Amino acid sequence: MKFTILATSDVHGQAERFSKLAHMICSKQPALLIDNGDFLQGSHLSYFYERVKKSPHPLLQMANELKYDVAVFGNHEFNYTLSEIEKMRLACNFPWIAGNIGDFSKAYYIKEIENIRVAVVGIVTHHVPVWDEENLTQNLTFTDALEAAKHWVHYVREQEQPNLVILCYHGGFERDVDTGIPYDENMGENQGYAMLQEIDGIDIFITGHQHLQFATKVGTVPVIQPGSHAHCLAQIDVTIENGCISHEPSLVFVDEEAAGVTFSEVDAWLDLKVGYVNGDMSFHDFMEIRLADHPYLQFLHNVQLEASNAQLSVTELFYHDCGGFSGNVTIRDILKNYPRANYLQVIKLSGAEIREALEQCATVFAIDKDREIALSTMVYYPEPQPYVYDFWGGIEYELNISKAVGKRVTKLLYKGEQILNEATFEVVVNSYRATGAHGFHMMKKQAIREIRIDIPELMMRYFKKNSPIQLTDIKNWHVIKNS
Repeated sequence: MKFTILATSDVHGQAERFSKLAHMICSKQPALLIDNGDFLQGSHLSYFYERVKKSPHPLLQMANELKYDVAVFGNHEFNYTLSEIEKMRLACNFPWIAGNIGDFSKAYYIKEIENIRVAVVGIVTHHVPVWDEENLTQNLTFTDALEAAKHWVHYVREQEQPNLVILCYHGGFERDVDTGIPYDENMGENQGYAMLQEIDGIDIFITGHQHLQFATKVGTVPVIQPGSHAHCLAQIDVTIENGCISHEPSLVFVDEEAAGVTFSEVDAWLDLKVGYVNGDMSFHDFMEIRLADHPYLQFLHNVQLEASNAQLSVTELFYHDCGGFSGNVTIRDILKNYPRANYLQVIKLSGAEIREALEQCATVFAIDKDREIALSTMVYYPEPQPYVYDFWGGIEYELNISKAVGKRVTKLLYKGEQILNEATFEVVVNSYRATGAHGFHMMKKQAIREIRIDIPELMMRYFKKNSPIQLTDIKNWHVIKNS
């Protein structure tokens, strides 16, 4: 007897590419179809259906048509209010599970496949409340993912007597699966390695959250993570022969040349012009823009400072190797550069806290074997994490990567004067940074004021008010290496 299990993870609302995967899923006729979380939030389409049209995301209908069996909650499901999550659940013809959110959801799902009893245990990273910008999860309790996984795998083995137990974890790995080399500072966000080491009874381990693409085995256990944004899906081929069960994991990649569904009303909206740049504020190098001030970064600061009336501004870049604006600017350009629907908060920081925040930023850099500035393994392994590095506007500063960690801020001025530790400033930050995540604990403060408008919307308004945008290139900061 043979059958196939398919799983998606971290689709993030990419309905156009997902529609290409859908054809592949149908052709394979899986006996079990699973989504491992972060299904809806995080794309142009998501922004349009959530913020503009305010109607159900077409991915939900696609998932129903594909007859998904079960989905696991991811952390980005909780970017929605609990009432919105409930609407999502009601719109789905399949259950959503997670075993570490109290009685909010069931912990597992059982399916009989030709007399083979298969259990799917769902777990989500318990760091969800850390990233909760609007206290949407304040009435929920997220217990430790590792401990919950131990409990439910054992419970299902004892009570349900399945032939196969699949652990679906919307979380990733804190260590390299093969070598045990640590990936991060072991803050608990990812616990996949510990789950493999400490939990008996897992037959198949499906992971996500980190957006990695790999399919391997640890001992006899298939371990798989199918990337993100509908680029590929996880496939596990199960064979039962003479009472023995074997399973082979693999990744199946989408055919990017295949025809996908188009959304004409979304495309028409995305192509609306919002303004014009008189010149070129684009960038084309991942590292270069992270080592010295740039007109695009100054534009972002100008948007935030005008909206907030703060003294200083903090912003970030996303995963892009290239971006920025030149000439005519559309809504599509805005959302490509700033895909998150964050809002702004103004907090008060001391000079000492500003220096501490900049030192935290400087830790992302290291000197490589060629004596050049590079990203340290802290933010580059197993994948780039550029969102842990901020850019400051309104001050002049210098980060010297040749210095020891914690002593890299070698220049820090406000209006040409040294910033004293006891000085205080009003600083505008996005709501994600204001959670204090990724070591920026000094940012987690009671807001002086909030601007409850999505940053992409603020950017559109700024263009409409100030076009044509004139370039500024004043080089307030840089990152250097020397002794």
